[in-house]
Amino acid sequence: MKAVILAAGEGRRLRPFTSSEPKVMIPVANKPILQYVVEALVSNDIHDIIMVVGYHQEKIKSFFGDGDEFDARISYIEQPKQLGTAHALYQARNSVEENFIVLPGDNLVSTDTIDDLVNEGKTSSVLITTSDEPSKYGVVSMENGIVEDIAEKPEHSISHHISTGIYYLSRDVFSRIEQLMADNTYDLTSVLNSLKDIRELNGIHTESMWMDAVYPWDLLSLNSAALHELATANRGMVEKGVIIKGPVSIGEGSVIKGGAYIEGPAIIGEGCEIGPHTCILPSSSIGNDCTVGAHTIICNSIVMDGARIGYKSILESSIIGEGVSIGAGFVSHTDVVDIIIEGHLERVENIGCMVAEDTTMGGGVTCYPGVIIGDRCDIRTGSLLRDNVLPGSSVR
Repeated sequence: MKAVILAAGEGRRLRPFTSSEPKVMIPVANKPILQYVVEALVSNDIHDIIMVVGYHQEKIKSFFGDGDEFDARISYIEQPKQLGTAHALYQARNSVEENFIVLPGDNLVSTDTIDDLVNEGKTSSVLITTSDEPSKYGVVSMENGIVEDIAEKPEHSISHHISTGIYYLSRDVFSRIEQLMADNTYDLTSVLNSLKDIRELNGIHTESMWMDAVYPWDLLSLNSAALHELATANRGMVEKGVIIKGPVSIGEGSVIKGGAYIEGPAIIGEGCEIGPHTCILPSSSIGNDCTVGAHTIICNSIVMDGARIGYKSILESSIIGEGVSIGAGFVSHTDVVDIIIEGHLERVENIGCMVAEDTTMGGGVTCYPGVIIGDRCDIRTGSLLRDNVLPGSSVR
């Protein structure tokens, strides 16, 4: 069996973290989201993988190559213009000869998730889960295991059942896509609603892992979930006086200075330096080649590759992008806040700040809850950040 992974989109609602790479390559627990999808397929003995790519596709190709490192055989097809999910799948029409799986590359899934579909799925099946916020997704109406309708992001939801966007399909879906694209309809939800008029569309329920990051703060939930599958490993150097509790992974070449306290689940990448008497608390990920200064506290946060956090900083429920440099004494306050993003008002609980790649901050910066700082910003020493900062801005 072959799998088609849809990985062409940008992920606009995840800006500014998708300013220079696709959503599928954003790291959680120090691995791109797309890597979890590939590993889940391979664990189910699905090794032939077709990736439909587009936005910043070079980032995907350079990381996965031909798939050999992941025990997969990966080929790539470009979606030249991101018109929709059905249009993306249509690009793979000459690469599949029989029934196949199609799935998004930007959802966190487990081996069991794919197993549920492979074992239970029939021709034309959709994998379904439940959500407390169904209106963000495709809401599914079912009767006796047969899908009656999928309503995409309805204003009022009549069900907590949602589509995961993972399907088991036969080749004749391509002819139906052609017909709908002729009417300028490019989404898979419409195709499936149309397809069920000629055959039953089975709904397969899963309680296994399936998580989607719609907005930047959702990455923290994905990171926490991925870390709870973490195996303890220590390939670095841990000095005397360090206390480590729970599952913690420390990468090769990393140094944990004396007096540090690390409580898992937490991961520290390769080539990092964690300063003395620093506390790294549960649900925290530190990427490769990061530096964390002495007496700093990091909790429930993502720190991406190459970031530098100054001494005596407090980072809670925050996301720090690749290559960010933060001076000493940084504080990210957390609270329940209302955030407007892409024209939508979202209430977010326990959120700190979100800082995109290559931003530089001086010492003594304080950030209010929910503040989003764009990439390549320059923030002066002692700044108090109450509002979002646009990419490339200087705060003086």
